[in-house]
Amino acid sequence: MSTTVEQVFATPRGKYLVDPYDDWARDEGVPVLTSAAIDLLSIETKPWARFGLEGAICHLDGRDDFLTIFVFDLAPGATSAPMRHLYEDVFYVLGGHGVAEIDLPVGVTRTIEWGPKTLFSAPMNTTMRIRNLSGERARIASVNDLRYLMSLYRNEHFLFNTPLDFPERASGRYAVDCRTIAAGAMTRLNEAVLPMSLANGSIGADLVEIPAGKYGRAERQMFGSLIIGVEGEGMTLSRADETGEFTKTRWRHGMACAPAGMTFHQNFNIGAIPARFLRIELGGLAAPMFRPRRKAYGDESVYAAGSAAIEIAEQSPDVEKLWRAKIESC
Repeated sequence: MSTTVEQVFATPRGKYLVDPYDDWARDEGVPVLTSAAIDLLSIETKPWARFGLEGAICHLDGRDDFLTIFVFDLAPGATSAPMRHLYEDVFYVLGGHGVAEIDLPVGVTRTIEWGPKTLFSAPMNTTMRIRNLSGERARIASVNDLRYLMSLYRNEHFLFNTPLDFPERASGRYAVDCRTIAAGAMTRLNEAVLPMSLANGSIGADLVEIPAGKYGRAERQMFGSLIIGVEGEGMTLSRADETGEFTKTRWRHGMACAPAGMTFHQNFNIGAIPARFLRIELGGLAAPMFRPRRKAYGDESVYAAGSAAIEIAEQSPDVEKLWRAKIESC
């Protein structure tokens, strides 16, 4: 029996433009928010049976197709359900104090203490429980790559119920205090950058500090990044090209935003103290994964298509006056 070309390439009825991740998120029964910027401190959460706590799912317009944010909310004294999954995540503590208990494949449990503005992570596919030990509600943002992996594998059971251990991931640093850790030695036009790859993960979380009244480099990236404010007050200006109209987004502690991929964007400190923010992307210093990420971390042998920067002379007072006027007019 012969098979026609039409039969080989036929799409089953109703099975096209499928987004398994969006279907999964809708079926979880918690609020799903979509916006260019989201205040993670104030959004509504509802009981999330999968994780044994209250939560919400946040999708930023410029997130690209790799990362998403879950917001976890725990009552005083509450403990989450055991979490084990093949997707990777980094957790940023928005408020509260507690511990994360991580069962490592070598047969020991490692306990991590966390408080406001702690960044922590667990090795991939280890079992973790989050405990709120404070007398107030605790709120934590989980930035993860489930969107990408759910679209890739299209199998919830595989991502949440695979028992495979990754003992090679068990070493490394698991947590940092984003308030007190020293600014990075890697600098780019007023930005002090501390690249972090916690728990040997593939999600890069760069802590960036900009002095009061200064700004970073205007750059364009092929793969979008998420920004979460940590200290001070800042603003991101973005535009499609060097002559386009600006879009302005303000950020502070707990505010998340994401400039759209392939747009030029530039971060400004508009407060009176040094401003810090987390720039989170798929691909970090330990495992860059993509050419633009290798280029961003200093690999000069890589041709990173799609990346570009508008170089601005820091020492030029005329340039600084021009950009300050632009900020005020936006």
